[in-house]
Amino acid sequence: MMDRSRYRLTNQVFDKIRDDIVSGRLAAEAPLSEAAICEQLGVSRTPVREALIKLCEEELVVIYPHVGTFVAPISLEAVRVGQYIREHLECALVADAARNIDDEGRKRLRENIREQVAAAKNPDEFYRLDNGFHALIAELSGYAGTWNAILRAKTQFDRVRYLTVQDKGRVKEILAEHNLIADAIIRGDTVSATDSVRSHLRTVFANINKLGLEERKETPALRKKRLMQQG
Repeated sequence: MMDRSRYRLTNQVFDKIRDDIVSGRLAAEAPLSEAAICEQLGVSRTPVREALIKLCEEELVVIYPHVGTFVAPISLEAVRVGQYIREHLECALVADAARNIDDEGRKRLRENIREQVAAAKNPDEFYRLDNGFHALIAELSGYAGTWNAILRAKTQFDRVRYLTVQDKGRVKEILAEHNLIADAIIRGDTVSATDSVRSHLRTVFANINKLGLEERKETPALRKKRLMQQG
């Protein structure tokens, strides 16, 4: 059985690498060296190895025995699944939030929107506040724990989302969409809130086309590298 300190350390390494992949700081096909990660994070090989195995299970990395470990390409099938789960859960959450909203909730929604506007030129901060906006809606619905289920399902979805917030034009669109959602919740309009969040989440498909992404289990460059290393 893994002791608590090792479990905690493994999760910390996992969270750091996961964030780097989702944010694009580690690009698809990038090699992941256990030794380099150990040096960077100041940890032993065991938590790094365990974290990489967990990331492999989430389809964020690919491990080729005797060859190496690499950041996986974005899985468009996983993006579609993540979007489906998000849409169905978040449509229910915004409707409940609109029914249950009180003055304190209205104040918090408006404050989050103001913070998003202020962070519009900072992709990392805007992305954090974007997630915070949706997590707040889950909290206001009375089912805050649902956000944890959404987080687990939307990993590949988030890789596309993070790419889109690098586009200032798309950030303006997201702000407008978030305003529509927030205004509907504040008014207690369950129908408009549901329609607005559904439309907002479906924009990921248009952005997939704009970004030129296509389904790949292994990119040509990664396949060539792997075959060369295998001899």
